[in-house]
Amino acid sequence: MNISFEAVRKIDLIFDNAYCEGRKTLYEHEVYMALESIGLDVPKFVYINNSNDLTEKMLEKFGHDIVVKIVSSDISHKQKLGGVKVVHNHETLYIKYVLDNMKKEVLSHFERKPEIVGFLIVEFIPHTQSIGYEVLIGSKDDLSFGPVLTFSKGGDDAEFFAKYYDKANLFLPPFSYDRAIKLVEGLNISHKFISIGHEEYLELMAKGASLLSSLAYYYSNASDTKTKYIIKTLEVNPFVITKDNRFIAVDGFAEFEKVNCNTQIMSEANIENVEPFFNPKGIAVIGVSSNTEKYSMGREIAKLLHDLSRDDIYLVNIKGGKTIISNKEYTLYSSIDEIPVAVELAVYVAKAKYVFSFFDNMKVNIPKSVILIPEIPSDMDYSHFRKNLSQVIKQNIRVIGPNCMGVFYGKDDENKGVDTLFIDEKKLQLHSSEDSNTVLLTQSGGVAITLIDKFSHLKIFKSIVSFGNKYDVKIVDLIKYFSNKKDIRNIAIYVEGFHIGEGRKFFELAKDINKPIIVYKSGKTHAGAKAAASHTAAMTGDYDIFKAVCQQAGVILIEDIKTYYDCIKAFSLLSDKRPKGRKVAGVVNAGFEATVAADELGNLELAIFSEETNNKLKEFNYHGLIDTSSSIIDVTPMTGDVLYAKYIETIIQDESVDAMFVSIVPHADELRTLPNACYEKDSLANLLVNIVKKHNKPIVVSVNAGKFYREFISIMEERGIAVYGDIKSSVKALDTFVSYYTS
Repeated sequence: MNISFEAVRKIDLIFDNAYCEGRKTLYEHEVYMALESIGLDVPKFVYINNSNDLTEKMLEKFGHDIVVKIVSSDISHKQKLGGVKVVHNHETLYIKYVLDNMKKEVLSHFERKPEIVGFLIVEFIPHTQSIGYEVLIGSKDDLSFGPVLTFSKGGDDAEFFAKYYDKANLFLPPFSYDRAIKLVEGLNISHKFISIGHEEYLELMAKGASLLSSLAYYYSNASDTKTKYIIKTLEVNPFVITKDNRFIAVDGFAEFEKVNCNTQIMSEANIENVEPFFNPKGIAVIGVSSNTEKYSMGREIAKLLHDLSRDDIYLVNIKGGKTIISNKEYTLYSSIDEIPVAVELAVYVAKAKYVFSFFDNMKVNIPKSVILIPEIPSDMDYSHFRKNLSQVIKQNIRVIGPNCMGVFYGKDDENKGVDTLFIDEKKLQLHSSEDSNTVLLTQSGGVAITLIDKFSHLKIFKSIVSFGNKYDVKIVDLIKYFSNKKDIRNIAIYVEGFHIGEGRKFFELAKDINKPIIVYKSGKTHAGAKAAASHTAAMTGDYDIFKAVCQQAGVILIEDIKTYYDCIKAFSLLSDKRPKGRKVAGVVNAGFEATVAADELGNLELAIFSEETNNKLKEFNYHGLIDTSSSIIDVTPMTGDVLYAKYIETIIQDESVDAMFVSIVPHADELRTLPNACYEKDSLANLLVNIVKKHNKPIVVSVNAGKFYREFISIMEERGIAVYGDIKSSVKALDTFVSYYTS
């Protein structure tokens, strides 16, 4: 819902008056005026500066009972101090007496007397205090995500319920009435109102939430319209559902600030000059040692680029000279300007203290993109670093880092490839293939190394970006860039924190991207947030807000790091096998695996086999030991490779089966799972590879075993099968994959 021009005019005037009085908060009657201007229902009210201003005519508009309140921006908990009372609407002199005594009572609690500027007379609103009939709807401006709407139980005990009973529901405004209806229908309280035949209460809540969301969004940095003021906090505690079916704001609070030249705006995602990070024409490596006997990060990066057979690598060392990289002699240029051809990408690996002079001294050969590998200098904080760098950096140069490992992009027919991840290839091998389809965007280089090592057989990653402190290139820039790359099917993100406004732009981008975005966010607890901030110098937002953002944007937020790894594997290797539904079946060879699988189904549903499938399964049940009536078939340790594969292929062919899990305890004597035997043509590993390749349905495999079965597992992994170390992990990953494509 849009806010009308007339409503904006009225609200601006309210803010103007408050600001001129030196306030950054609105009085309650001013909140009523603002809410009323956008179409929300508020009580009848009268504001007076002192009791002598009260007239009989003013009281005529009210019913039998009224609420009287002191008005003061210096006092927070007015009701606890006696500053809010419900009284009978008697003659004027009586109400004046109540007001004067109420003022005295409140002031008696203070040695230094707060200012009481007046009194508010408010209509008494009869309503039940039963759960659901009082609703707190508010908005709080978050540095990273902008306005966030809270929706929870209202009333005096709202804070108690939020702490001990249930957290508030969080939503990012603005949202339409139709969207608001869907949101409130997803609240637990909706069951109560539906069961008592009052679905219209949900409509009242939806209208209130939608209107309030529009107001909060309009007066925010996220808004398309640049306003004079920003609402920092807006709270109605509570809205109540009255006995005559009104949804009315009983109490309100608002905190605001005036927009000025120092107010930070939310920058849009920017992909200008991002392409040269991944497909550059000419690369300069700054800080390459000439000493072949001494470790040099610059030499390591130069070797990685050399091994990609690039013929456009240029090395820089302030002393000049020459050096040998993999038996090839390279000139060491004393500066980037000395390089005789233009370079699009510079990888800075020299000492951190020289980074400012590096940018300041380049005059001719100015790259489009720069990767800053080192951490910030030890003698300055991050804000100081940013300020110094901003003073010397040339316009339109894009920067990844500092404090990062840089980028990897797999070589293909259209791209020479880039690799700056500076780990010796003997310690860590990273390769891509034509099937690589996932990008990893990570704030931590350690996460990149861990995943490369875990997926060493799989060639999952087409690209990896370790972006560190995000001086310039942000997560949203990278998401926007890779969302347009055809060879990228999945976007995996590890993030520790968002800068100002970055979380909001993440939300706006993510909800419109038609690719799986798989996220793990550290800093979920206070201690974790503190550790993340010290590592990345980034702003960390509230994790509950981030969860709400991901849910509303369709982002796959993973709560633990192991499951995050598991899901990246599933989405990458199963990318071409989209499920039609959530019906699942399984084949295992140990009873406990069947039980664990059934417990971990999540959103998956057990398939019911067709009569044809049941008949075939019965034919295979030579010994009569297998319960073929179950959707999870336990073939027992007596079943050999070929028969095991027959069960699997028979089930995956059933039209009622949308996806499948296979669990193997490979120690069974009948299975060819040990080295040498596992390579035979009709071993279970090779038979499974053929089945997975043949059928266009997602299949995951778990192998519960140790080091003797690594080759057995490798046969399947190297051919693109998603293999897990336990049944629980495989089923959870399958559930996440299937749920994403069928929700």
